[in-house]
Amino acid sequence: MTANGIQLNVSDGRPSQNDLASIQGTLADLGMGIWPLDLTGVPDEFRALIRRQSLSDEERAQLLAHFLLSRERLLEVIAQAGRTPHVPGGGELSTRVVTHGYSYPQLYVVQGDEDFSRFDRFHVNKADDGTGVDEFAHMLSGRGLVVHRRRSDGIVFTLQMDCPNEGTGWLMTHDGARTHIGSISQAVPGTKILVQAIGPPSWNINYVDE
Repeated sequence: MTANGIQLNVSDGRPSQNDLASIQGTLADLGMGIWPLDLTGVPDEFRALIRRQSLSDEERAQLLAHFLLSRERLLEVIAQAGRTPHVPGGGELSTRVVTHGYSYPQLYVVQGDEDFSRFDRFHVNKADDGTGVDEFAHMLSGRGLVVHRRRSDGIVFTLQMDCPNEGTGWLMTHDGARTHIGSISQAVPGTKILVQAIGPPSWNINYVDE
């Protein structure tokens, strides 16, 4: 990984991309977007929580509430990525994954002993009626967030993200209805990633190669 904490590899053999502007240009064609997340202005109490390797349930809830994006901001991010929301106006901001029995938004605090393999197979996220989900990841600390996006022609785009320093994270969005993997299985302990998934009130993880 390069010093700026981001790299994009494509399975068609083209050279790796390491600069943000080039990566943003490539991702725009996929309806994806990524931007640096400035954490330097975060209040000290929350920066202290970000630094900790583990959090209590109360601390996790506090950190999640501080960083949650509003509906208006989520819609802005979707537009910046060149998409329109699957549900007009964004839909529900709190949604449930029926297939695995948990809900979003979710703050993942990696401890190193969790089983995140459910995310490590290509899948699409849709409601029973086919409505897709718009997804957002806020990487607040750590290293090892990897997103794979498979295009309809089979070419896979692999975006790797590390926080380059304590004051910088990442904000990433993609279309959950497109074939993808969002993996935190290789993330280092202490990594914190806030995920928002909006649209239909309930939806399923549908594995596409099984």
